[in-house]
Formats: sequence, structure tokens, C-alpha cells
Amino acid sequence: MKLRNRYKFFGSLLLASTLLIATTNASSYNLPSANEKAILDDNVLALQKISKGVSAIAKNAEKAVVFVSVYKTSRGLPPGMIDPFEFFFGPQQGGPRGRGNQREQKREEGLGSGFFIDLNQGFIMTNNHVIQDADEIQLKLANGDTHEGKIIGRDPNTDVAIVQVKEKNFNKTGLSQLVLSNSDDSEVGDFVVAVGAPYGLEASVSFGIISALGRGSLDITAMGNFIQTDAAINPGNSGGPLLDTSGQVLGMNTAIYSKTGGYNGIGFAVPSNLAKRIAEQLINKGKVSRGYIGVGLQPIDGELHKSLGLPKDTNGILISKIVEGGPADKGGLEPGDVIVSINKTAMKKDSDATNVIGLMSPGANADIGVYRNGKLRTQTVKIGEFPNENQLASASEKSGGELAFGLTLQKLNPSLREQYNLDSKNGVVIVGVAKGSEGERVDLQAGDLILQVNGKPVNDADTFQKLAKSSGQRALLRIERRGQYFFVPLRNK
Repeated sequence: MKLRNRYKFFGSLLLASTLLIATTNASSYNLPSANEKAILDDNVLALQKISKGVSAIAKNAEKAVVFVSVYKTSRGLPPGMIDPFEFFFGPQQGGPRGRGNQREQKREEGLGSGFFIDLNQGFIMTNNHVIQDADEIQLKLANGDTHEGKIIGRDPNTDVAIVQVKEKNFNKTGLSQLVLSNSDDSEVGDFVVAVGAPYGLEASVSFGIISALGRGSLDITAMGNFIQTDAAINPGNSGGPLLDTSGQVLGMNTAIYSKTGGYNGIGFAVPSNLAKRIAEQLINKGKVSRGYIGVGLQPIDGELHKSLGLPKDTNGILISKIVEGGPADKGGLEPGDVIVSINKTAMKKDSDATNVIGLMSPGANADIGVYRNGKLRTQTVKIGEFPNENQLASASEKSGGELAFGLTLQKLNPSLREQYNLDSKNGVVIVGVAKGSEGERVDLQAGDLILQVNGKPVNDADTFQKLAKSSGQRALLRIERRGQYFFVPLRNK
């Protein structure tokens, strides 16, 4: 009996000891400490340095980035515009009459980015499409303060705009400005950092590389070759900086290629050298002087290449039209000349010539290499200033360009599409309306895009004229005006 009790005692003692040990081990267990340094090779250490470098670039840039909120008031159909159903069948009894005359106003909000290029002056660079047609611009700075902004200048042709903080003595604590680097020094594969407010998420940073350089003919803007990057860019990044590894601005984020509207790994930025040049003109003059030589250009396909007798490996652009009295005419260029170079820069497509000439300063000389009758020659042309819309319309009217209803038209192109904030990709743009004409009576305006005449599509002035003349006493035009669509009834005299 005593022996069994002794075993019971030792059994109880052993159980208690086991419980004690288990309890002690559970409470004292700790994961390996982060203070214990891992043994890393040089490659991993280099990667850590890159990570720290990106972090430092982002922290500095965030102080200069501005979040731009814009407010616009969109209006319904302008006076005189009526419902197409009423046009053909008359006002309906008991229903709304002249619904097109009701100009409902709708307040819209948009969000983009920008960055200080001169903190003392309060100058901020952003995209033209961010602030275009804004009734009000609100600038939220990195220190949390919000100020009203005013437009110093904008250029639809390159999508560059300068906005200034209205308050001269605004609080600059915690803010900085960014320096624009030399984008010509960039190479494919270089690391880049994008900063902005995608989908309104402020101070978002993405990291990537330069995927390609010199991307033109993208229908993003009328002029400029873009930097392509795989750093994530989404709606709201527009106007934000694309930074190099020195923390300087290599480009300004402008557009994405996407079938869904979101990030697909293909983004585009305006190169800093172009952005800087445009910004200086906007600040100094409030506008950009665009180079002009007065030619019509035509791409050269295989059959045309043979017909022109060009050497096998020669690329170029065919001059199909010379504006009488224009710079090209005075410089000795002729229809049928093939432009192969401008100031020793090779020309392969018409957008190459548009970029080089358009970005030259009026008054500068351009040495244009052309093939004429199978021989290479150089013509020196003094660059003129691109005519404004009124000058273009006036020139068109003098040459008999006024069409039916007193309208002067121009085929839609990327520049006009951007300038007038149009959604459609086809049509003819009204660039002039004669006084006392039918077009003026119904309030048609410069910038209106004609899409259809009596339900038939219109893509050039000749088609418009034929359809207008064959329409009988009345013609119904379908119009787009800055994203708003409506029908306009016109009477043939």
C-alpha cells in the first residue's frame, strides 16, 4: 500500500514536471530576430541599394507633386438645336417641345497630377488635357494646403500646360521643386519612377524601365515623340513626373495604351526637353509659336516608291501640295519632291516632318534634303509661323473654300481633335462660319464636328458638299461639340 502511494507520488511529480517544462518552453519561444544579420552576397546587397535609391527618389519627388482637381460645367444642346424626331415629324402634342433648347447644366469633376518646376513663382507643369475647359482648378499641395490655380498657358499640340498657384505668398513649408533632365541622354532599359494620383490615390509611386524612345504617330498629340515606359500609369497619373535615377524629371506622364482603361504595361510620357521648351514659351509669351512651311505631305508606298525612281533603300515623304507664297514655295520646294532629311535628320514618315518643322522656331532656317527627278539636292527654307484658325479659314474662303451653309471645313486630325476636346475619330471640323449664313443662324461654331448629313457619314469637305447639295430644301446635320452630340436642321436657299 505504501509502495503504491509512493508510485502515485512520483507519478504526480513527473506529470507536474512535464507540465512545467511544456509551459516554460511555450512561453519562451521566439522567432528569429530581425537584428540578426543575414549573410547576403553582393548581388543582393546591390538590389537593396537600388530599393533604397527608389525610396529616396520617391520621398523627394512627393514634396513637389501637386494633385490637380478640375471642375467643368457641361451644357446641353445649344439654342436652335432640336430633336431629330421633331425635325421630321413636328412637335408632339402633350410632349416636350424643342427639347434641344433646354440647356441643362451638369457639374463634372476630373483629377490629374502636376509638379512644381518653380516653387518661388508657383509654376506647376501638367497636361493640357487635365485642365482644358476647366471652370475651376484646385491644387492640393504636398503639405496638405489647397489653393486655387490659374492657367498661365497651354498647348494642345504637345499636351503641355503651365498652371500657377493664385496666392503669391502661399505656404511653401515642406514643398520642393523638380529639375527637368536632358531626355536626349536617356536609353531603353533605364530605370524610371512615376509619381501621381492614379484613380485619386495620392502620392502613388510605381517603378519600371524605359521600354522605347521616339514613339510618334500615336494620335496622342499633333507633335512630339514619346517615351514609352512599363512603370504603372493609370487615369489620374496624367501630368505627373517620370523620374530618372538622379531624381530629375525625364518626362511627363501623359497617356496609356489600354483596351480596358487600366494599366496594361504601356505608358507614354512627353520628353523633358520638349516639355521644357514648351513651358518656357508658355510662361514668357502665354502661347507656343509653331513652325510652318506650307506643304501637303503624302506617305510613299511600294508602288509609288518605284514610280518616283527612288534608290532602293531610300525612305522619305512626298510633297503633294505647296501653299502659294508660303515658306516652302519661297524656298524652292516643288510638288513631287521627296523629303528625305531635315537638318540632316532622316525623314521616314509624315509625322517625322511635322515634329521637326513644328517644333522649330519661326525665323530659323531648315536645310531640307529632297530627291527631285532622281537627284538628291538641298533646299534651304526659312521657317514661318503656323497660321491661326482665323487665318486658315480666311485663306480657305479666298480660294473658294466656303461650302454650303456658309461653312469652311477641315478634315479631322489629332491636333483639332485635341484642341476641341472631341471624342469622335472621323468627320469634318468647322473652322469658319460666314456672317449672315445659314450656319450662323443656327449657331454653328468653329470647333463643331460634322459627323453626318441626313444620316450619311461625312469624312471630307467634298463629301459634305455633295450631300448638302443633294439634300433638297432641308438638311439634317449630326454634330459633336466638345463631347456633346446633337442634330441641327438647316435650310438650303
